[in-house]
Amino acid sequence: MKDFLTIRDGIFRHEFVVEKSRFISFACRVSTVEQANFFIADVSKKHYDATHNCYAFVTAESRKFSDDGEPQGTAGLPILGAIQGKGLENVAVVVTRYFGGIKLGAGGLVRAYGKAAAEVLEEAEKVRVLACVAAEIKCDYSLVSAVETVCRDKGKILSRDYGAEVVYRAAVPEKRVDAFVKQLSDMTQGRALCEFVGTIMTEF
Repeated sequence: MKDFLTIRDGIFRHEFVVEKSRFISFACRVSTVEQANFFIADVSKKHYDATHNCYAFVTAESRKFSDDGEPQGTAGLPILGAIQGKGLENVAVVVTRYFGGIKLGAGGLVRAYGKAAAEVLEEAEKVRVLACVAAEIKCDYSLVSAVETVCRDKGKILSRDYGAEVVYRAAVPEKRVDAFVKQLSDMTQGRALCEFVGTIMTEF
């Protein structure tokens, strides 16, 4: 597992016009090739009447792009370049073009598709996904404030269960595990029980 930068869940949209051609770009966070293909198919279905639905995606498994009928190298590759240029992973971008009657030429197409992808990605909120250790912390109610402080300082609280004692499930970035253990011990005088129960990718 490795840390990576991606975009917040949801579908982001951007639109502009170049020489009467309408370019509508859509960006979505995806985790697998199957999710990317589903997103691309969904956009293409909704814009079935468009002249072109060009796309690119990058996941941990693969990367792929398509010019969808535009001259080779003028659409899909610039979209892929925009994704990689921003250092993003697990992202799919579709750029839909409605032809306006004026040809843009190869250079114009490269600029338009690259701009469409870059601008929708610029508008999308970014999140960093970190390789984390999953921690389960058990404590009595008198230690709640201390445990929550440590979890927020060094990781992220995933859930809380309230019973005879409080059970926290937290994600702690691998690089902060030693600091997390020390701070938890110091702030609870060793009275909070912590067990690491696996690994997880978590956004921050």
